[in-house]
Formats: sequence, C-alpha cells, structure tokens
Amino acid sequence: MLDLIISTKATEKLGMAVKDNQLIELAVDRPDAPQLVGSIFLGKIINVDQGLQAAFVDIGLSQLAYLEKGQIPDSRKDGKKSIESWLYEGQTVIVQVIKDAYQDKGARLTMNIAIANQVLVYLPFGNYLAASKKLTHEEEKTLKSELGHVCQGEEGLIIRTQAKQFSVDALIHQVEQLRAIWRELLLDGKKMQPPKILRLDHTVTDRFIRRFPFCDINHIVCDQVSTVKQIKKRYPELETKVKWNQQLAKDMPIPIEESIQQLLNPVVHCEHGVTIVIDQTEALTVIDVNSSGFTGKTNQQNFAYKVNCIAVDEIAKQIRLRNLSGMIVIDFIRMKNKNHKAKINERLSRACQMDPTRVEIYGFTRLGLFEITRKRETPIHHMVFANPRAKEITFSQVSKVYALERELLASQDQAVIVEVTRGFHQEWDQWIDRECFLNNSRVEVYFIETKGVRDYQIRRSGTEQLIAEYLEENKQLSIDKIN
Repeated sequence: MLDLIISTKATEKLGMAVKDNQLIELAVDRPDAPQLVGSIFLGKIINVDQGLQAAFVDIGLSQLAYLEKGQIPDSRKDGKKSIESWLYEGQTVIVQVIKDAYQDKGARLTMNIAIANQVLVYLPFGNYLAASKKLTHEEEKTLKSELGHVCQGEEGLIIRTQAKQFSVDALIHQVEQLRAIWRELLLDGKKMQPPKILRLDHTVTDRFIRRFPFCDINHIVCDQVSTVKQIKKRYPELETKVKWNQQLAKDMPIPIEESIQQLLNPVVHCEHGVTIVIDQTEALTVIDVNSSGFTGKTNQQNFAYKVNCIAVDEIAKQIRLRNLSGMIVIDFIRMKNKNHKAKINERLSRACQMDPTRVEIYGFTRLGLFEITRKRETPIHHMVFANPRAKEITFSQVSKVYALERELLASQDQAVIVEVTRGFHQEWDQWIDRECFLNNSRVEVYFIETKGVRDYQIRRSGTEQLIAEYLEENKQLSIDKIN
C-alpha cells in the first residue's frame, strides 16, 4: 500500500507517492514548465510541411506544437495519402498533447483523442478494443465480450486492470460518461475560436492519481480542502481515502526540499558501499556503477555479479523517481559469465515492471553496456529543477522562488523580512500566483532588494510589532510589501 501526498496550496503543485516512508515517484506542475500531456486543445493549423508530412499547430503555447501524419485518424485507413489530403493552413482541429514541449522542441500532438478514467480509456476514433497486459487471458476475453457491443461507429476502448473489479453495468455507465465528456468537448469547440484549451488534464490532481491502482492506495493527503473536494467529485471510489491535513508540509515523512535536493545529486549510495553515478545529457542518460567502496563478502568470480545485483534495484528506483526518459545506458561492472548477465537482465526487467511508464529493455551490447529506453512524456526532473547554466548542480533561481513561497506558507510567524536580489524579485513577480499566495499565507511578507545575498535570505521574522520596529528603524531601505 502507498500514500499519495498532494500539495496544491503553493504555485508549484506537487504530487508525491510514498511507500514505506520512501518517496517512489514525484509529479511536478509549475507555470514556468507546464505539463500538458493528456490535455485537449482547439488548435489552428499554421503550416503543413509536405517534406516532413507533418503540421505545425498553434494551441496557445509559446512554441508551435507538432502533429505528424500518423497521428491523424484517417491516416490509418489510407497511409499512402499525403497529409494535405486532410489538413490545410488555417484549419481548426481538436488535438491532444501526447508529449510535452522539451527544450527547443514544441509539444507533440495527436488527433487520436483518448479520454481516460481509472478503469477505461475511451477512444472516439480508436476503432479497436484492447486490454491491459496485466489481465489474465480469461479476464481479457470476458471483458472484451461484455464491452464490445458498447462501442458505436469508430469508437474504441482500452480496458485497464481495475476494470475486473466492476460489474458490467458499472463499466457501461462509465463508457457513457466518457462519451458524454467527448460530445461536450465537440460542442464547446464549435462555439470557440482557436487556440483554446478544451479540457485540462491536471498533472497532480488527475493524471498522477490515475497512475496507481486505486486498490493500492492507502490514503491521499491534501493540503487544501478545495483539492479534497475536487478529487472526491472526480473519483467517488476514493472518497473514504482522501483526507485534509492543514499542516501537511510539517507532517510529511520526507521534507519536500530535501527530497528535491536528493534528485539533483548525481551520486546515489546503495548498500554495502556500492554507488551509482547518474549523468544526464541532452542526448541520453548514462548510469555508472561504482564498486570502489564495496564492503560485502564474496569471491572474485561473483564479485561483479554481487555488486551489479545491489545496483539494479536502486537504478530502477532512480529512473522512476527522477523521471529519466529517452535513451538510458548503464555501465555495469564487467561480467564474463553469460548466466550472470541473463540474471541481471531479468532482475532489471522485473524491477522496471513496477513503473507505470513504459520501459523497453534491450540488454547488453557487444561493448558490455546495458541499454534501455523509457517513454518520454514529461520533462526529466533535473531539467525542471536545476540551473542549466551553472557548473555545479544547483537549484535554478525560479526553483528557489517556489521553495521560498512554500517556506513562507508554512511559517508560523506573524511577519517576515526577506532580503532578495533584483533578479529574484522579478522572478517572484513573474511566476508566483499572487491570488493563490494572498489566499493561503498567514504571514506578512516584506522584500528588501540588496546585492549582498545569493538569491534570497530571510533577514528577520517574528511578531508584527518586532517587524514594524525594524522597518521604522530602516526607513531608508527600499521595502516592498508582498501581501
């Protein structure tokens, strides 16, 4: 069983999955790096590229999104036709984000819309019936026969593992609900001018929760009453599991900032002195297994295998926790024994099966490197939190802005004075949701711009009288009252 911690009080929304007091997965939603996978937009075709057989679509983001021919439903019927047969410049289309914008690349889109809940995925243009691989053959056969007749026209369904826990009538009712959502989106699209968002699939309060089988969830703890109500309304099955904790930040088993800091550290310490070093580049991620500190007892023949076994489970854990994606190359300690190599392959495959994101295992190359890929849907956490221009791995300035907001929201003081640089102040004004902060903060906050700090530093905190006296004594300072 696991607990989900949902923090939505601050501008940066966080979802954390905790099992045995260990963080196993993190979801992040912040305005400077919005995550829109699953969200549905009314877009406008800006350009149709004959050479690429793709279209560039304006969905309201800073970069044009990319829609390739294979993501058009009609292309499945006749793949030989050119994309110009279906799309033209200025055309209005309903599209869904399947991959977030990444660095200088725009979001990737599909017109094969998918509307999901925890049990089913409704495909308006799917024209097929599929089932989770985790279902037994008999369960899959039964569910397909029971739901096959429900699809109308070109509709399709993907049946998730949890569907086996529901009656046929309940499943049919859910199909009807998902179909009603799609028809409502179609009506909304006819009333609007692009670009517009038709349905936002919230990163933390929707998509993150759906990643886990509901039967595996012990509690969902939220720091806002409104979030509790939202989740209960959207997922009635979870009503008894959703709870509100006003002091969530204080009661968390793992402090948020400490957890994020650990994600940026390239060195991870495993059991018996084994370490792994994670190096993330634009093209791929390289994981190196280091045995120099190994303290276990083993003979020379099994040394490499023993060290690699210790590293495997931690590697699978870190891939999921850091949201590593794309090509991943692992440099295990060299093993000559083919049986040992096969066991490492099998062990890593088994460990990665716990990851809701698709992982492909390719195994050892001739050079002895181990290759895997993980589906990239959202940015790697390192790219979100870290300063890309710094030589050392540190938080970006905007990450520090969000960290300060969390610190101020959790403060028990009546008033706080914070010394900030001008750049930090500008980042605060640009990214912090002012209305959200005003509604949730109980402390009066004052910013003093200075060159004498690195980003920010809390200068003084305490009662309103104490802070008022300090401000009176320092009238010459440029002071900005934040709330």
